[in-house]
Amino acid sequence: MLRNGSLSPNFLLQILLALPFLLLGACSQFAWRPASLAVERGWSETGKELVQTEVMYEERNSWNPMMGTRLKRNYKTKFRIYDLSGTPDPKGDPPIYNHEAAHWTLPGSVYYHSTTGRLFWIQGLDDQYGGNSRVPSVWSPQGYHSFDPSRFLTAEQTVLHFIPSPDGGTAALLLGKTDPNLEIHSPKLILADTNGRSSTDDRNYFETALSEWKEVPTFQIRWSQDSSKIYLRLGGEVVQITRKDGKISKAKEFPRCFSPPTNFGPVGISPAGSGGDSSKERQLEPAPFRNYSDRPMVKHTDQIRDCIKTE
Repeated sequence: MLRNGSLSPNFLLQILLALPFLLLGACSQFAWRPASLAVERGWSETGKELVQTEVMYEERNSWNPMMGTRLKRNYKTKFRIYDLSGTPDPKGDPPIYNHEAAHWTLPGSVYYHSTTGRLFWIQGLDDQYGGNSRVPSVWSPQGYHSFDPSRFLTAEQTVLHFIPSPDGGTAALLLGKTDPNLEIHSPKLILADTNGRSSTDDRNYFETALSEWKEVPTFQIRWSQDSSKIYLRLGGEVVQITRKDGKISKAKEFPRCFSPPTNFGPVGISPAGSGGDSSKERQLEPAPFRNYSDRPMVKHTDQIRDCIKTE
């Protein structure tokens, strides 16, 4: 290796030959590569369809090791809707519908209503995953694509919740302005019509200002079983808003179960191999929303419970 205190020509040649591979290996650590989040799943109101949501993106290591995280860009979301009413194929059934949306989708915000054939979700508008720049979205393979939220959603407001009614005809949106401390200011609830086949057909909506809203367990939203009203738990009290005219009043009694907020929707991470586009045998638990009911009714907020299945 050393000859008269210097590197030998052969050793220098070996270094020069290996240098491109070393540089290539180093650069590959900072190259953009595809990645995705865990696949989420949600049941329809009939229990016959299931929607899988997969958020995909590109990522790479940062050139600055002090950042301690990977850089991410080019988010997109794929929705796959499966019909589970028939006998499952052990080799995997293909989805009956596919839909792809730009940017990320807020976790736990995806609802598929099989009777109306509508898919609801909260969609991001930039590469800041989970950020405040997001909008409510609706799509259907039957031709319905979305409704226009510009009448009630301004640039400084954030969509906190977007929950469709059990019959799929109305969506409840909870909006608010968030500050750097994550405090929510000027919250309001919107009941927006989704009965049209295009955004121009959905003209009816009601807006209700709320005294406060916090993203804590004592603040919750819950549709009535017949979609005629929506209950809001606001700390120590519960108010109700009627779907027909948007009037708000204090609820003298209300359902004991405030979770789930409607009779269909997200249930968590999709088990490996389930859903249809997999070589593994499909094994899924029954839809957890089949017993959605307003009963029993209670009169005090300390009696409220979170129930996957209503007793």
